[in-house]
Amino acid sequence: MRTCVVFSGAGLSAESGIPTFRDSNGLWENHKVEDVACPDGWQKDPALVLNFYRMRFEAIKACEPNEAHKSIARLQDKFNVINITQNIDDLLKRAGCTDVRHLHGVINQKKCEHHKSITVLDGDINFKCDYRAEQTTPVELGEFCVKCGGQMRPDVVWFEEAVDLKYDIIADLVREVKYNDGVFICVGTSAQVQPAALLIPFFAQVKNKFIVDRKPHRIADYVLMAGNATEQMRLLVDKLLED
Repeated sequence: MRTCVVFSGAGLSAESGIPTFRDSNGLWENHKVEDVACPDGWQKDPALVLNFYRMRFEAIKACEPNEAHKSIARLQDKFNVINITQNIDDLLKRAGCTDVRHLHGVINQKKCEHHKSITVLDGDINFKCDYRAEQTTPVELGEFCVKCGGQMRPDVVWFEEAVDLKYDIIADLVREVKYNDGVFICVGTSAQVQPAALLIPFFAQVKNKFIVDRKPHRIADYVLMAGNATEQMRLLVDKLLED
């Protein structure tokens, strides 16, 4: 079975009612990013951070997968589909996608504040704890790690923390797609900021490659599909399943 790698950003889930990013005034749902999504903010006011993510948890739980998520799931009829997403929602999984890799973590998991996955950029923090668990209700202040006693936090990657992007794995995927007539799709992201700005050049050598976005950034040799993710992904998936 041929492999299809789908790299997705906020635009994939926007039509499900999940905000794409910060407002034009520089605030994220009426909060400064450094207050609610940075290690310093966590140290200063963990209660504020947890309340912010409680609202995000509840908002995402109330949303449903849209037709773009479902179209990606349909690709599994013909392709080995590997999703690499910047989104912290679980809508791809709820749509039926079986292989979803979250670069920025996922809202329905929690981890210890000393988890070994946490790497602060330009810092010397070296955490050791490995406790991570599913969560059906938002993390609360005073909810402590069963292994080391640290405060639990959402399993998401904050600004100033490193994303879970292993370049050797990406290189293997590029080879798999390139030499086995696979497909690469970038959907719902401008592809101009990290990590999208790295992945797009990585997959440039692949023959079958597409960018789906409201205003796709022109990149040589990529097929650009401008418009809503729901409409454009339906058209693209229909075509790929027919070929």
